[in-house]
Amino acid sequence: MYKFTVLALSDVASEAGIETTFQAFAEFHHALTPKHKKNSKLIFIDKGGYALEAIQRSEKLEIQSFVQVLNWKRIELIQKAYETATLLLLPSRSKVKGLIEGALSNGIPILSYRESEQEQLVDQTCGTLIDYYSDSQSIDDFSNVMRMLYFDPDACKLLKKGALAKYANQINSKHSAEKHIPSIVAS
Repeated sequence: MYKFTVLALSDVASEAGIETTFQAFAEFHHALTPKHKKNSKLIFIDKGGYALEAIQRSEKLEIQSFVQVLNWKRIELIQKAYETATLLLLPSRSKVKGLIEGALSNGIPILSYRESEQEQLVDQTCGTLIDYYSDSQSIDDFSNVMRMLYFDPDACKLLKKGALAKYANQINSKHSAEKHIPSIVAS
């Protein structure tokens, strides 16, 4: 068993996206045995004033012990979160290019919707994109992908390597070689 840390960001998702994030993580988490639950965690970086709502949602969904809410101004904690994250859950259909690039530069695979902006940056070597049909279907799909990745650590390792390679080979040619926190979070 290994630590499975899902990273999520408040400022790129609509309120429905934030709800999708918490519900998908809760569905994934509640399907685990108590032994495995100890190894899963959701880190929610709040920039839009959703901290209290995030805490309330986690309590309502009975996952509060496995959720960490970080203020976006705590750069050292955010950097640590990026260093330990297993994947970035990004239930947003726009404004994600900088976030995806930042995650890939840190070797974090992406789990998001299949949209043109995401498809330009994410393929099967560095993440998973799902089709959007409805919020409830998205929750199930995101949860299923998290479950699959949790129980297949080799797949996670391959996606992490793929994320770094994607950044180095495709994105880094346009940017500096340094790892970075996405500008939308760090600004």
